[in-house]
Amino acid sequence: MKSQETAGSSPIQYASPVEGVIRRVTAILTNWGVSEGCSSIYAVLLASPDPLTAEEIGERAHYAYSSTINHLNTLIRMGLVTRVRRIGKNLYMANMSFVELIKAERAKLIRYLSQLRDELDGVKDLGHLRAKVDHALLYLRRVEKASDDVLEA
Repeated sequence: MKSQETAGSSPIQYASPVEGVIRRVTAILTNWGVSEGCSSIYAVLLASPDPLTAEEIGERAHYAYSSTINHLNTLIRMGLVTRVRRIGKNLYMANMSFVELIKAERAKLIRYLSQLRDELDGVKDLGHLRAKVDHALLYLRRVEKASDDVLEA
């Protein structure tokens, strides 16, 4: 078993490097507000170079078939997973990269902060908060511009 260091003092043991990667991706996605089940299913799909059946996904993620199907349907609605039919079977694959996920989260955050800024307009007692929101929006727009500049280069 491979040992992975954690923020605490004791290491976590994983059965394989792929298992460790799946756990780390699951942690990232749950931190972004995706349910643990959907995060695990998505992580399994990201770790696979080929599309998988629901049975294969369930085995790798350690979920029952019915739970796997429910999570897959949620991920499809979220736009994170694509279902294709091949040789009489449904196959599933992750269709978004980390960069696209981060961009989507950044866009949502900009929208939320912009709405908050609009609510704060003219509220004198909350001027300090308005300044913090403006600073956060400026930061996010700089990140967006830097990202666009890198892609153009």
